[in-house]
Amino acid sequence: MSDNCGRRQCPLLQGIYVLADNTPAPGKSRSQIARDSLAGGAKIIQLRAKELAQSEFLKLAKEIAKMCIAYDAMFIVNDYLEIALEVNACGVHLGEDDLPVAEAKKQAPGLLIGRSTHSLEEAIEIEKQGADYIAFGAIFPTATKGRPTPLQGIEKLREVCAAVKKPVVAIGGINRANLAQVKNAGAAAAAFISEVVCADSIENRVRELVKIWEKAERD
Repeated sequence: MSDNCGRRQCPLLQGIYVLADNTPAPGKSRSQIARDSLAGGAKIIQLRAKELAQSEFLKLAKEIAKMCIAYDAMFIVNDYLEIALEVNACGVHLGEDDLPVAEAKKQAPGLLIGRSTHSLEEAIEIEKQGADYIAFGAIFPTATKGRPTPLQGIEKLREVCAAVKKPVVAIGGINRANLAQVKNAGAAAAAFISEVVCADSIENRVRELVKIWEKAERD
């Protein structure tokens, strides 16, 4: 059964999740990152562009939303609930400084609402507040995010996946070598920035990650 996100049926939140964020590779556009990731088989694209003006973000969101519809992929907007609604995104991803989950659910009951969490207790609390999915990390060491987040590790990820009923998106330092561990720990999806964005061929890298994920699913 697909997640209900309003005017179109979105696919389930599962698989390879790419953040269209060119911070680690400024020479690549977010639009190209999204397009190549989708061509490689990514199931979820999240637009993350904290330095862009809201008008520029909206223009880019409209472009990527169309791509995701064409590929039957899920599109998630970072931070901007009103933009997520305007472009008919599947969901909005909120950080700890953004709108509270419960308030976001009131304003946009048709959107999937996700939140970043950094502890088992926080993940459980965010689920109680009504989040539709829970991003949890950092699973492995990562230098991508602007401010460091506490390292959680695979065992904590396993605990969170067992403790909550909503899908868990693992994030932080995930790569080809450790992706199978993430899947085996119970994550519904694995989120990538540097591992994908910095690859010589984004499409080929995502295709490789999809194969690893699918193999872990079968084993």
